[in-house]
Amino acid sequence: MSLQFVTPYSVRIGVLGAGTMGSGIALSVLLADMPVILYDVSEDILAKARVYVESHLERKGKGANRDYLQITGNLEDMKNGDVLIEAVPENLLLKQELLASLEKTCRPSAIFATNTSTLPVTAIAAAVNTPERVAGMHFFNPAPVMPLVEIIQGAQTHVNTVQSLVALTNKLGKTPVVARDTPGFIVNRVARPFYGEALRMLGEGVTTHEKIDQIVRMGGEFRMGPFELMDLIGIDINLAAMQSMYDQTHGEPRYKPHLIQDQMVQQKALGRKTGRGFYEYPGEKKLKEAKPASVEHIGGRALILPGSMAPDLGDVLKRAGLMISRGLNASPEDILVGIAAASPFEGLRRQIVELDRFLPPGVPILCQCADITVTEVATWVQHPERLVGFDGLFLSGSSVATLVPGPTLTPGIRSSIDKLLSGMGVCPVWVNDTPGLVLPRIICMLANEAIFAVQERVAEAEKVDLAMKLGVNYPKGPIAWAKEIGYANVLSVLDHLYNEFHEERYRAAPLLRRWERLERVSA
Repeated sequence: MSLQFVTPYSVRIGVLGAGTMGSGIALSVLLADMPVILYDVSEDILAKARVYVESHLERKGKGANRDYLQITGNLEDMKNGDVLIEAVPENLLLKQELLASLEKTCRPSAIFATNTSTLPVTAIAAAVNTPERVAGMHFFNPAPVMPLVEIIQGAQTHVNTVQSLVALTNKLGKTPVVARDTPGFIVNRVARPFYGEALRMLGEGVTTHEKIDQIVRMGGEFRMGPFELMDLIGIDINLAAMQSMYDQTHGEPRYKPHLIQDQMVQQKALGRKTGRGFYEYPGEKKLKEAKPASVEHIGGRALILPGSMAPDLGDVLKRAGLMISRGLNASPEDILVGIAAASPFEGLRRQIVELDRFLPPGVPILCQCADITVTEVATWVQHPERLVGFDGLFLSGSSVATLVPGPTLTPGIRSSIDKLLSGMGVCPVWVNDTPGLVLPRIICMLANEAIFAVQERVAEAEKVDLAMKLGVNYPKGPIAWAKEIGYANVLSVLDHLYNEFHEERYRAAPLLRRWERLERVSA
């Protein structure tokens, strides 16, 4: 059952299902100079697939490889295949019936791979008498472009089957990551909070979907915001993936679908493919994204009471020409702004009270609010009208700053903060008071989900991070990001979310707590 790649032509590949994914997988095989048989029951779909594959081969300078493509509507043509990759619609019964038919048709040594993204490989393999030769081979869309392939080992998959598919993936010039057969595998599972928390924030009235996308792109350096990406994927497809994971995990709250997506599907606003989703296509004039101004030398002094929730903040302010004081021994008269960056567990309340007593009433106070709400902070001070919450975790090196007005913030203070940040070359984006703000909430939940996956032995931490970078183009692996932020800070944000919402959705992975303790021991 182990494939031997003597030459690229020594292994016969069949792809079943000639839709978007199937034709993309077939094209990937041809681009690797390997022959492929492409099967579908629809002559229309096969004709479109031929045009797609041959046109892309021409663009890539491999037009001659069209001779290695065989199109068929006869399942019997698959009988001599070594690896049969099914890419039919996400329907368990359909996939099971297809594999059962293949088992009757194909040689006993043939390997069956399913491209399912949400269904259990073990359940699909249950349809055949030889489940040891069935594994998941999950390509990402567009298959010829995306470098990742998840290889999924079902409950009865033989190790030789996995090794053969890893070898095939390498021959295709792609990166294989092996994972256990659990709902969502790696990428679809770990990515859930990217969409789920964005939808929750929209539903909670934190801010608009345009601003959430802007903060995620400009602050987190993601290529697309969650709402843009849902529109691209298809809101119905994204909802189906979430619903499938929620059902398979017997109602795990981290995967609970959101009413907003249900309503979008009900009105057929599915994204780009219907011309309307969270945005309209084509020709919509989206919210004009502010571009960071060039850094101006502002002059004056900032008083920083430091903490881990705003790393490198002093460097950001220095680049704008501000002098930095880090204690209460400076004259308060020339202070433009006071900033508190500790976590509540590190003494944020003490810092805020000290700043409020020390600074004249007209001087703004910026308070990190990744793990506390600004309304809570406002109860500590005599002058809440000058209080502004900010996201310190994702300010350094960012072109955007997420800000939250205190409950009695004056227009003058807000204006002075806008001017200060603009002078630093940073776009101010104001949102309503909310636990975890925007980026801390999304990224800490992504990290938590990734760590849960490691704890449940879906894959090793390095493989999880690699899958997320290659499969969905994340700027950093979620676990590496958590380590960079500090496990204590991630845990602080999650515990804050849990305490505010009282939902199991926000419980921290026990492995994260263990890593945080080890972090403290080794410090």
